[in-house]
Amino acid sequence: MIESFDSPPEVILSEGSSKVVRHLELQVESCMNQTEKKNKFRYYWKNIYSWFIGLIKFAGPGWLVCIGLIDAGNYEGDIQAGASFQYKLIWVIWWSAVIEVLFQILSIRLGLYARMDLAQACRKNYPPLARYVLWIINETSMVASDLTQVIGFSIACEILFHMPLYAGVLLSFVTTLLILSLQYWNIRYLELAVVAIMFTMCVTFFIQWSMVDTDGAEMMKGWIIPSLPSGSTLVVLAQVGCCIMPQNLFLQSSMVQTRKVESTKSELHKAYVYNVIEFILPMLLAFVANLAVISLAAVGFYKNPQIEISSSDISLSNTCQLLLTVYPEKGAGCILFGLSLLASSQSASVSGTFAGQIVIEGFIDIKMSLWLRNLLTRAITIVPALIVAILAGNQGSSLALLISSSIVSSTIPFATFPLLKFTQSSKVMGSFKNPKYVYVIMWFIAIGIAVTNMYLIVGSQGDDTLQNSLSSLSALSILGIIATILIGGLYLAALIYLIYYPVTFDSDVYQVAI
Repeated sequence: MIESFDSPPEVILSEGSSKVVRHLELQVESCMNQTEKKNKFRYYWKNIYSWFIGLIKFAGPGWLVCIGLIDAGNYEGDIQAGASFQYKLIWVIWWSAVIEVLFQILSIRLGLYARMDLAQACRKNYPPLARYVLWIINETSMVASDLTQVIGFSIACEILFHMPLYAGVLLSFVTTLLILSLQYWNIRYLELAVVAIMFTMCVTFFIQWSMVDTDGAEMMKGWIIPSLPSGSTLVVLAQVGCCIMPQNLFLQSSMVQTRKVESTKSELHKAYVYNVIEFILPMLLAFVANLAVISLAAVGFYKNPQIEISSSDISLSNTCQLLLTVYPEKGAGCILFGLSLLASSQSASVSGTFAGQIVIEGFIDIKMSLWLRNLLTRAITIVPALIVAILAGNQGSSLALLISSSIVSSTIPFATFPLLKFTQSSKVMGSFKNPKYVYVIMWFIAIGIAVTNMYLIVGSQGDDTLQNSLSSLSALSILGIIATILIGGLYLAALIYLIYYPVTFDSDVYQVAI
């Protein structure tokens, strides 16, 4: 007879058996913990890998933009700053770079969320007369900026290949068009070419920096404590113009649109973060490269008894010879300087020409083939560069570099003011418009730059200043004063117009999905 049980029989384990069971339970628990840790590790590694791949996808535009911050104009300003004022003007480079980052972030937002570049937004918003004036001013800025690249390339060719300046100008015309032809295959090839050239430039200058003994304490002092030594006006203007470049705002707002992004808030935010990080990394590299140039000039040229010329006469054209004088045992320094100058000038010419295409098409709405755009943009700048190279010579070319960079500095508000108006407008940006605190801070910075430029141009004292040039009270000086008042009045009127003119158009930002 089979007995039935309402519940299973109790299993009574001995003390030894219970220890074995407990040991097995601990082993199982340990295995589960290890498996959970492995799964977490794989999860984190997978996220990091996915994030890195996403960053690589968006890499390129930031490098193309940042090359403009280590061009021949920067070299000239850095060498003048280091040779004449040692480390005292490093703070100008640093804060100009910080301000450039802030404005570039706004241009990323405009291009990504409103789906238009800054030039296109200006064409849609302003009446024809104002639009054409803005185009001419920004085109003048780019011609002045590109002039520094072409002259820098020519000086590098003279150093490396003993070519006359005008021959280097013509060679720059050809090489820039050849590199720009990479657009025919894919814009990524052009970006990769510029990144490779930029790395070449940075490596050569870092090697040169390692050859000198930088005074770290004085360098940090010049970085942290602002000062404006007498006679530094033109150099400061040049450094500001070379770091806060209006053309980069047009370029960045267009280049961020070359990556395909889904029109959802989450995907757009992810693309925004990638673009900002991708831009900041080369910006840091560009700042360190500028530090290297200033340090090289500060250590080798500042109050050096071996140098017989005055510090104001030290420039790109004679830097190579001065390096051989100061460091005769390091003959490679001159070659490295020539290579870095050649690489930076060439890549900056490519970047500037590409920005010129965006400005012409955006403001004027001209549709033309790629080869014609490249040819037209390069032709606009090659003529003034040839004139400077033929008539001014080496010493005149160096002064032209500083003046060109100063012109760029004075045109900064004509790009930053419209950018601020558009990015704070709900018509253009929708829910992505600038927060109020960003609005206040950025307008304070933008107006501060305009006021600083006017002071440095008109109010500062010293040898190389407008005030000194117009102080003789001769007939020519009086005419100069009248012209300065007229130009200054038009300048102020144009800025007030840009501040108060309303935003009058709607963008495609409303098509963004949740």
